[in-house]
Amino acid sequence: MIINKNLYQQIVRVMPIPCVDLIVADDHGQVLLARRTNEPAMSEWWFPGGRVHFLETRVHAAARKLREECGLEADQLVELGTFDVIVERSDNGSKLHGVTTLYYAKVGRHQTFTLDSQNSDAKWRLPLEWLKLELNPFVKQGLITFNKTFHGI
Repeated sequence: MIINKNLYQQIVRVMPIPCVDLIVADDHGQVLLARRTNEPAMSEWWFPGGRVHFLETRVHAAARKLREECGLEADQLVELGTFDVIVERSDNGSKLHGVTTLYYAKVGRHQTFTLDSQNSDAKWRLPLEWLKLELNPFVKQGLITFNKTFHGI
């Protein structure tokens, strides 16, 4: 569902947007992050994800975003938690508030990965390798949650 740009800009100024984000991990425990091409968090490494559409469940939104942004299908989707994500736009300094449900999406690396236009680059790395980089606090928190939940680290 496409929301008129002017209406969407009005909505984001007055209320949080429901979203999903995905920790996409392969059989070797490597996690996929993508470098965003649009606001918010432009040029930052981030989880694939996006808005939940009207009358769409969060889990269906997670599966849809994985297909749309990565061309992948999850073998398993596990809800890890729901978080407030408040980010500042780099272009005008305004703040955006999302309420996002973070999912673990297990995928087989035999699938063909395709990057959509919302991202300029994507890489697979172990969570501890990602955590060495400068990342948004939400992305760091998600990687730490994933490590504790699935690796006891």
